Amino acid sequence: MSDEELRRLVGWTVEDAPPEVRAGQAFGALLKGVSAVVTLGADAATGARRPTWAVPADPAAYLDLGVVRLHWPAGAAGEQVQASRETVWATSGRAERPPRRLPVETWQVRAAVPGSGSRRPRHAAAPWRLDVTDGAGTGQLTGAWLALAWIGRLAGWPEPTGTGPGA
Repeated sequence: MSDEELRRLVGWTVEDAPPEVRAGQAFGALLKGVSAVVTLGADAATGARRPTWAVPADPAAYLDLGVVRLHWPAGAAGEQVQASRETVWATSGRAERPPRRLPVETWQVRAAVPGSGSRRPRHAAAPWRLDVTDGAGTGQLTGAWLALAWIGRLAGWPEPTGTGPGA
């Protein structure tokens, strides 16, 4: 499943990336390809990788949403977050700490803050921060807009209407 298919499923507004973002992505891919050829593939696995937005056939398998982090409470160190077609998980990447299910359906979004000054801040890869609460504590989810929209879909959150407090 591509980002187009995922965009149709989330129910939140996902804009087309502005031309300057698309040009930057194409240039970055070109540079990465040239670097991989020059170094005989030695650095092909390094650096930031764009998510594929792939939704696997297995409902329990993780989607490729890119890097999503949870800071709970808001000032705490971040944990990696992944989502399947059914639920959201905090994953440590360490064998001694198994993934734990996050109760996102009990959370509410208190603020939505774009991470860039893009003219279209709700394009799939645009960085965002969602301030969330469970009524007792607060935290922050950070990641690409489409990834956060997918988590919001699973949680049953309405799309934030604005940016900042009360969004």
